[in-house]
Amino acid sequence: MSRWLFWSAGIVASYVLLAWLVLGVRSTEIVLWPSAAVAAFALITRGPSMVPAVLLASWVSNYLLLGWGLQASLIIAAGDALGPLLGWWVLRRRPARWQEFQTTSDAIWFIAAMGMMAAAVSAAVGATAAAFYGIGHTPLTPDLGVQWWVTDMTSIVVLTPAAALLRALSWEEMKASLHWETVLAPLLALVGTLLTYTMPTGQSALPIGLASLVFLPLLWTAMRLPLAVSASLNALIAVVIVTATVLHHGPMYSMLGSDRFVSMQIILLAMAAALLLAGLLANERSQALKQVRDINATLEKKVNRRTAALQIAQATTQAQLRFQESLLNALPNPVAFSDPQGRFTRVNVAFNLLVGLGGPEIHGRTGTQILGTTLGRIWEEMDHELLSGSQQATREAPYLHPDHEPTVWILNKALVRDAVSRQIVGVVTSMQDITALKQLQQQLSEDEQRFRFLAEESPVPLVITRTTDAALLFSNKAADALFRGSYAQYAGQSMRHLWGDSVSRDQLLQRLQREGGVVRGMEAQFRRFDGTEVWLLLSVTRGRYRDDDALIFAFKDITEVKARESELRNLAYTDTLTGIPNRRYFMARAAAELRRAQREGTPFAVLALDIDRFKLVNDQLGHQTGDAVIRCFAQTCMQQLRGQDLCGRLGGDEFAILLPQTNRQVAFDVAQRLRLAIQEASCLPPASQIGMTLTTSIGIAEFLPISSISDSDELLDRADQALYRAKESGRNRVEIWTAEPGAPV
Repeated sequence: MSRWLFWSAGIVASYVLLAWLVLGVRSTEIVLWPSAAVAAFALITRGPSMVPAVLLASWVSNYLLLGWGLQASLIIAAGDALGPLLGWWVLRRRPARWQEFQTTSDAIWFIAAMGMMAAAVSAAVGATAAAFYGIGHTPLTPDLGVQWWVTDMTSIVVLTPAAALLRALSWEEMKASLHWETVLAPLLALVGTLLTYTMPTGQSALPIGLASLVFLPLLWTAMRLPLAVSASLNALIAVVIVTATVLHHGPMYSMLGSDRFVSMQIILLAMAAALLLAGLLANERSQALKQVRDINATLEKKVNRRTAALQIAQATTQAQLRFQESLLNALPNPVAFSDPQGRFTRVNVAFNLLVGLGGPEIHGRTGTQILGTTLGRIWEEMDHELLSGSQQATREAPYLHPDHEPTVWILNKALVRDAVSRQIVGVVTSMQDITALKQLQQQLSEDEQRFRFLAEESPVPLVITRTTDAALLFSNKAADALFRGSYAQYAGQSMRHLWGDSVSRDQLLQRLQREGGVVRGMEAQFRRFDGTEVWLLLSVTRGRYRDDDALIFAFKDITEVKARESELRNLAYTDTLTGIPNRRYFMARAAAELRRAQREGTPFAVLALDIDRFKLVNDQLGHQTGDAVIRCFAQTCMQQLRGQDLCGRLGGDEFAILLPQTNRQVAFDVAQRLRLAIQEASCLPPASQIGMTLTTSIGIAEFLPISSISDSDELLDRADQALYRAKESGRNRVEIWTAEPGAPV
């Protein structure tokens, strides 16, 4: 927001200041209107967010500086904003992305969209407003719209590219472009312009001829210097020419009437467009030449590298062949090469040792001849499979050597092709002894069967799930009984829905990561497959099960223990007669509410109440009826309270109510409502209602943030004091505690 305000203020100030300067130099015949260039620059650089700034700046210039009417000023301001906005919209929707004066296409689109179309819209709106409402003292001419259009178009094409390019020019690029040409050529053009346009005017054509020579150094700057320099120099020279002509100097002033200004605008417009296009063409040519040089340099480097690589390849080919032979013989596994007909062409030392034959005895013979009937048949079947179109073949096969124990091997075969023609030249075979691995697999299979038997028959519920998605991988009989669902029914399904709280599983994974993959003694609530809930004590280990990252659970049902804990907790904090909180729980909540009120600076109130003449109820109706009255009294209190309020029995017929975030006035209203509800409640037996009415007296104490109360006992004591005052005043009353004169509040 601050950046937008800064830009908006800058645009408004620039627009109004330039308008004031132009009007101060020449208020009747305006050749350039730089404010139009400011509006185009604002939309190009910041987009539609600058429309409010342009509207405000145009209205201020029209209404305050030019003295046009309010309605005309508003309409003309709308046109001055609409024109550049439409030009911006066209630039953004061109087939190729507009890159802000990077290519000649950018310049052509800018001249057409911002120079011609945007200026035409502004001029059309302005001329229409002038025709309907008039524009102050400015005379209306038939060609006002055309003059307006040419003036705005000239200003935008001459001045806006310079501002946009200077804004995009970095400090490093500016320093890199500083050399003698960037100083001499612009200086020459500027001095020539000043000399030409300060010469006395007359009938001679010499000044006009000299004025055309100024184009030469400008063209030089466009072709040789950065585009920002040439565009800025062109804008500066245009301002000099216009200023000199307006001040009755230079060759343009010798023309009659308004022709001098129209001619000047056309010349400036053509010069700016030509220099902009020339500069961009020069940039494109330089970039193309640079790309060609870079391509040539890259190709030369590649040729040099390729030549050096060929020389190195020729020098190392023999060494590589020798290395390959050494590497082949160094391989611990048997390796053999055979031609497409299945005849051995090369084998390594490990293959020689396997078959017990030397190289000359093997070369030229087939697999069956060397390896025997069983392995030889598999060998030749794999060769046939590869030559029929397979890319690679792998099989297990036994090898029965007459002088050794039977062994098991894995054969891996692949085709060998010519590097150039890609024709098949043979088959390479690698062999690996997996006898020990097969024996180990057999042992593991037997061990797994024993583990599964022990796990299945274990009285401890055991479950294994996949870590990533909680899919069921294993459960024993005890677990099936615990969760009331069989493994056969739910195998592979996610067990996430069995967790009472999904957060508990996430916490388990975090603990497993922190505690080395083992968690013991974690309590969690689960749902069985039939929907019933159960509390379990978990022992969990993270490990591997059948190539999966798995969690291994051992469970213990602690549902009864949790139920007993809940029952004991209720007994500790609940009054057994009424079912509402007892004194211990009420005082704990009151202390917590006091701390919260002190921390947050909010009030709350405590009510102390008891049953009026309750001893008379007990004496006349008996203790059983007295207990029933106390229960009815408690239920009536609970019905009158809000959800956040708390009612507790402190003992006998003494009760207390906690009203969080409640001031004394609201507490008084609650107490009165409660008193009337007790009076109207049918808590006494019907036979006893003659001559006896159940009422209550209530005392209120309020805690305020400015109070000096240190604990909840002191607040309850104040409520009791107010209760005693209610009793002394005749019972069935509500009293609010007030401090004695001079006592701390």
